[in-house]
Amino acid sequence: MKYYRKVKSSISRLYILIFVLLVCVIIFSTRDIIYRSLVTINLGSVYVELLNEKAELINFFKKNEVKTVDLSMSPNNYVRMQKERANMVSNYVITGNQWFGDNNYYKVKYNDGSSLVKAEIKLFGMNPDHFRDSDGHSFRLRFDGGENFGDKKVNFLNPRSRDFITDPLLNIIYGKLYGGLKINYNPVRVVLNKSNYGIFYIEDFFDKYLIEQNNKRESLIFEISNDSLYFNHLGEDDIFMDIGSKLSQLYNNNYDAFIDKIDVDKIKAIIVLTSLINDEHPVSDINMHWYYNNVTGLIEPTIREGFVKKADSINITKTLDNNSIFHDVYHKHINSDFLNEMKSDLFAIKEIIYNDLEYNNFKSTMIGFKDKIDEKENIIVENINFITGLLKNEEREEKDIENIISISNDTIISGDFTVPKNSTLKIQAGVNIKLQSAYVKIFGKFSALGEKNNPIIIEGIGRDSGTLFFNTKKDIDIDNVIFKNLTNARSHHDQTAAITFYECNSINISNSLFSNNLMGDDYINFFRSENISIKSVDFQNVINDAIDSDFSELSIIDSDFKYIGNDAIDGSGSIVNIDNNLFYRVEDKAISAGEQSIFNISNSSFRLNEIALVSKDASLLNSKNNLLENNIIDFASFKKKKFFGSPKAVFENTNINKYLIEQNSIIEGLDTIIYSSDIESKLYGNIYGRASE
Repeated sequence: MKYYRKVKSSISRLYILIFVLLVCVIIFSTRDIIYRSLVTINLGSVYVELLNEKAELINFFKKNEVKTVDLSMSPNNYVRMQKERANMVSNYVITGNQWFGDNNYYKVKYNDGSSLVKAEIKLFGMNPDHFRDSDGHSFRLRFDGGENFGDKKVNFLNPRSRDFITDPLLNIIYGKLYGGLKINYNPVRVVLNKSNYGIFYIEDFFDKYLIEQNNKRESLIFEISNDSLYFNHLGEDDIFMDIGSKLSQLYNNNYDAFIDKIDVDKIKAIIVLTSLINDEHPVSDINMHWYYNNVTGLIEPTIREGFVKKADSINITKTLDNNSIFHDVYHKHINSDFLNEMKSDLFAIKEIIYNDLEYNNFKSTMIGFKDKIDEKENIIVENINFITGLLKNEEREEKDIENIISISNDTIISGDFTVPKNSTLKIQAGVNIKLQSAYVKIFGKFSALGEKNNPIIIEGIGRDSGTLFFNTKKDIDIDNVIFKNLTNARSHHDQTAAITFYECNSINISNSLFSNNLMGDDYINFFRSENISIKSVDFQNVINDAIDSDFSELSIIDSDFKYIGNDAIDGSGSIVNIDNNLFYRVEDKAISAGEQSIFNISNSSFRLNEIALVSKDASLLNSKNNLLENNIIDFASFKKKKFFGSPKAVFENTNINKYLIEQNSIIEGLDTIIYSSDIESKLYGNIYGRASE
């Protein structure tokens, strides 16, 4: 007889079933957490690392050199930073929320092979692609001085976070085609504490260096969120705080006037760009940054964080609904002809994609990501072709009808007087135009042709006088015109000059006189302009600078500068050719070459000036056959801003007797040099020259 032990299998199976159910419940209830941890964080990190490994392999076989940036920080600080990163990951995994917490800066040394500078590093980024990988996370550097660095900030991030090619391409297009504030992306290999992070983009930060490298005047950068303006850049010591306060008050108290200060052409540009990538993400409040252009008095948008998607329609509404400013500007200032304007832009964009040297050089550097770049670029081109096809029936013949505004009699102009883009203002010989509290804005062609014995006179009258502003690609011709008693005060914003030429490319001024201005840092300011000819022109009794050139190209021939209260010619980022001119009784610097300018000066006389020639901040000053007599200082050379390198001066047949030359200045054509120190304090109002900022 056999005996069998009863197996308690039913109880065991019950326990197993309960356990399985419990696990299922836990998995189901935490499925989002598991997905975020497994897929977004872990698999996402692995995917990005594989892309980088593939890129490095392609670079090796293609012999493509990518500059390496080596960063080193103390082990303790590195651990602290990684703990912060782990907290960011935990926050996202558990809550699914973006990171809005604060991160700390830690000291770090930066070495790119040619420069070794001190900096500070911190984590940045709200979304997990910025912080999920322990050896591939995004970070921000804040430099601590040094040539070509200054105190600027930059972001380091994986190319995937900027859609590989989308943001670099959009910014190249925005800068070249529309003159927008272009964000640069520089590919480098990052090694942090001997850990290879792979190939990253160095992305410009929203600060003064971004503005300056775009050849624009330093001003505000801000965001609009929760019906308030938040300022990313207010200048050193918050110098632009007053302007920021006025903009905030305008936004809150007179919204319609605020909308009128938005640059409509730049809004059109951003709508074009978001349409061709079929993505409204760049215009959302959390991404959109605005730059206040204090030359034009207009607020310009930027573009960043676009992700390409294939388009199956033209959906401008999607972009407009994502940003109230865009929506309101569009419906107030942009009409149905916008689609036809958009079509011509699309052809120009394709030309940049196929033939632009900068863009193609950038792609060559990023050859390791060629398949991803080609994928994005192909979608963009397909979108352009698709949208162009939809617009083909919208074409209609456009006639560029020029409107002639002729002034043939003596005239008084008061208030705002605007010459539109499709118009020409012609002033006849012998006319006397009086400006009384007037702001004259020229966006079209300008012709003021007087005669030697019958000149045109443009003069300010009264305390408020008048201001002139030119912003046109059409010809500006000025001959035998007398300008006097003008001011900068009528421009409605912080314009520095009585007469401003902004983004003009054909300016001819001859046989004319500029005298006795009433107010302003400059009598004339050329800004981002070219093809400028000044011949046989006199500047007399000017209260501050006679000519200030910012990022412009000009020639000045056979002209006189007499009794100038500050600088006669001041240049930043400019190319200036000066031949056969006279500089007499200039109270500060007759010639001031700054911020990587090139000044070629020949056959000119400098008599009884405070300081005749100055080269500073990586500028080149070439002096040939010039006569210098009885100046307090004949020549000075120094570095004013840490960001720039040393200046250079080359002298040929130029008598330099009294000079102040800083160590490391590059000087050719002078014999023995005795170097001086602390030149900046001597020149800027303490000993020599006129006190100035």
